[in-house]
Amino acid sequence: MLNSVSLLLAMLTCGQAKPETPGASFLRDYAQTRGFSLGRPVKATPTPDGKAVLFLRSGPRVAKLGLYEFDVASGKTRELLTPEQVLKGAEEKLTPEEKARRERQRISVGGFTGFQISDDGKLILLSLSGRLYVVTRGNNQVRELKTGPGVVDPKFSPDGAKVSYVRDYDVYIYDLAAEQENQLTQGGRALLSHGLAEFVAQEEMNRFTGYWWSPDARQIIYQEADAKGVEVWHVADPIHPEQAPTPFFYPRPGKANVSVKLGVVAVKGGATTWLDWDRVKYPYLATVRWTKGGPPLLVVQTRDQTEVVVLEADVATGKTAPLLTERDATWVNLRQEVPRWLPDGSGYLWVTERDGGPQLEIRGKQGRLRQIVVPADEGYQGLVDVDDGDKYVYYLASRDPTQSHLHRVDLHPFGDVEKLTEAPGLHGATFSKDHTVYV
Repeated sequence: MLNSVSLLLAMLTCGQAKPETPGASFLRDYAQTRGFSLGRPVKATPTPDGKAVLFLRSGPRVAKLGLYEFDVASGKTRELLTPEQVLKGAEEKLTPEEKARRERQRISVGGFTGFQISDDGKLILLSLSGRLYVVTRGNNQVRELKTGPGVVDPKFSPDGAKVSYVRDYDVYIYDLAAEQENQLTQGGRALLSHGLAEFVAQEEMNRFTGYWWSPDARQIIYQEADAKGVEVWHVADPIHPEQAPTPFFYPRPGKANVSVKLGVVAVKGGATTWLDWDRVKYPYLATVRWTKGGPPLLVVQTRDQTEVVVLEADVATGKTAPLLTERDATWVNLRQEVPRWLPDGSGYLWVTERDGGPQLEIRGKQGRLRQIVVPADEGYQGLVDVDDGDKYVYYLASRDPTQSHLHRVDLHPFGDVEKLTEAPGLHGATFSKDHTVYV
């Protein structure tokens, strides 16, 4: 589980030959700066009103991320919060589950590795050392939520009134007004976890969460992962030989996988409704998308990865219905940005490679092809955003593989494509709630 850069850093700092051999100073610099990446702003997120951008940044050789705010009008940046201010001299401690998540996400730094802004832009949610903190924007008041330790995968509810997270293998809901924690699922344990993405999902499918809010904040879909029969591997940390190896469920090729199923439960509590699909034929849960415009959409896959199915789920009955099936004799690639309902609910966005390259298209409510948005020969690279007014789809694409440019296509009437970036290079974009574009 040890990051290679961290191992190189440890080797270089354990002892130093004098004089240094040629190239040793470069290796030391490379390791201490994480490949010269420390100090760069990461995870830039605009506030809903578009007036500021929040981001994380470390020092040039200190691998701990702090929280910063960039004011768009003045162009000034200020530091909002540091890990040292929160921990007050204590050492950051991570649970084995959090360490594993960071390894799967290739995160080798400490401090604030992620954050969320509430839908109204007034609150910031942060986690540090297995505990949750809410920062009130404006006065920078920091409040620690009264949860137990070991919190994983925190999220604001869509209405901003609650915070959800996983602790001790179960999903919890925290009411911010009442300052009360409620356990939503029961019976979670290492062998039968709730709300956590299993190893295969994180490492191979790029899915790092195991639960999803409904758009109206009234229900949650959560994953139950049964690891019975899965091999256990014990992974040691060579930097800390005094610590016992950590056991992990590790499904080697051809061996037993974690068995995954999905349940729907009301946030106020009650019985779980289990979603039904052919889990023998499609054991892999690749994607869950529950967005405005329609019911939950699931993407499930065969173990040989040659077939995926998009399922529409009825949360009241637990029944699912297939909308689309993709097959390939070699394998079918997975993409986490789709499927995604259009805001008006008339259809959903999907990416296929049946014509030789990634192609963005609109499918009708029953799965029938309605419109090709980005043809396979245009070099589609990824979906960025969909205008809530159902006017534009924004995406990255380039026929030149050394370039990445932001485009938008008009949906009403369909067909007018506008290239929004011109300078050579690799571009990305983030949108505020009012659809101000930050490139």
